[in-house]
Amino acid sequence: MDRNLLFFCSFCRHKSAEDLSKITCSIEHSVRTYKKGEHIAYQGDKVSFLYMLMEGTVKTEIVSETGMALSVELVNAPHPLASAFLFADDNHFPVDVIAVTDCELMLIAKNEVESQICKCFGFMRGFLAYNADQVQTLSERLKIFSQRSIKAKIAYYILRRSKNSNFELERNVSELAEYFGVERPSLSRAFSEMARDNIIELSGKKGKILDMKAMHEIQG
Repeated sequence: MDRNLLFFCSFCRHKSAEDLSKITCSIEHSVRTYKKGEHIAYQGDKVSFLYMLMEGTVKTEIVSETGMALSVELVNAPHPLASAFLFADDNHFPVDVIAVTDCELMLIAKNEVESQICKCFGFMRGFLAYNADQVQTLSERLKIFSQRSIKAKIAYYILRRSKNSNFELERNVSELAEYFGVERPSLSRAFSEMARDNIIELSGKKGKILDMKAMHEIQG
């Protein structure tokens, strides 16, 4: 069985190749390939399938009415695309999806996903958990965008990831700048100023909050 078919299944996705070879479960699907730079989907396209990115990397962008494109994220295989919208009443792509490298996608029809949810509790649980996590991620992005200053965005992001004043950024500065929707030099400068003012110390992606009160005041 193709491991990409098991992305959502909490029962099977960590099984060995030997154990998987004994599983007869299968999902009807088709495969499409895209060249680097091709659009896989446009904002507003109907989500009629569960799109599973099997190979390659894609980027997602929100395009405003004025034509301005805001980069949302880079997605690496294996990873589903817009799965949370498959069963929505308004089931349309909220973003443009563009191939950053040559890509291969698996397309699973909506009725096949419904059938698998009914047949396999592990698939249902994994599908629901993944989409819930995506909603939480979107909620964080919206909260970050609502912060007025770059330092406030940094403070919110770090505080969400801190434990006993220690934190790990999870992304490098370039990735964070894209995630925050700000320029990389401006983000680097804000980090430097917060370190200079002894609010945080940072080494690579790991750091420590030195002044918790100041962090909360920055976040507002």
